Amino acid sequence: MDWNAIGAIGEILGAAAVVLTLAYLAGQVRVARSTAADTSRLTRVHGVREQLLTTASHDAVLESTVKAYRADSFYDRFGETFSLSPMEAARLDFMHQAWFWLHWGHFSSTNDPRDLDELAHVISGFYAVPAVRYSWDHSPFGKPYLDAGFVAFVDEALAAADRAGGGADAASV
Repeated sequence: MDWNAIGAIGEILGAAAVVLTLAYLAGQVRVARSTAADTSRLTRVHGVREQLLTTASHDAVLESTVKAYRADSFYDRFGETFSLSPMEAARLDFMHQAWFWLHWGHFSSTNDPRDLDELAHVISGFYAVPAVRYSWDHSPFGKPYLDAGFVAFVDEALAAADRAGGGADAASV
């Protein structure tokens, strides 16, 4: 074999190494973008949950929020349904919303089928608690603020639990 042939083979191997390196770097950029998006979503979840829990635990903030958002009639109905005062109902609903956002963060940051099955299991059990289900189905602060994919995921998990006899029928509450 002459030196020209050896040089040509070296150039081909070098070019292949460059292509493989660029493909690897493109994959790393994709992973970094996905990680950054997950971090952004989870940071948002943390902030929203902090706000919801702060509202739930401070009466003056809770009262002002309910009044400002004109949610009095919802909390009157919620309270009557579960023998709670309107402010107790509001506090409970805001705590439920904190859970909903936590679950949205999990849903939005995973694509592993086992994780999604686990989340569906948690949702079908926890959201079957009548007061939680009421918040999910009726709260002005729940579904309207969560993305449609998550709402559909939760509603399907609850419908499956209802069909299996393990869920609560919120309409009967």
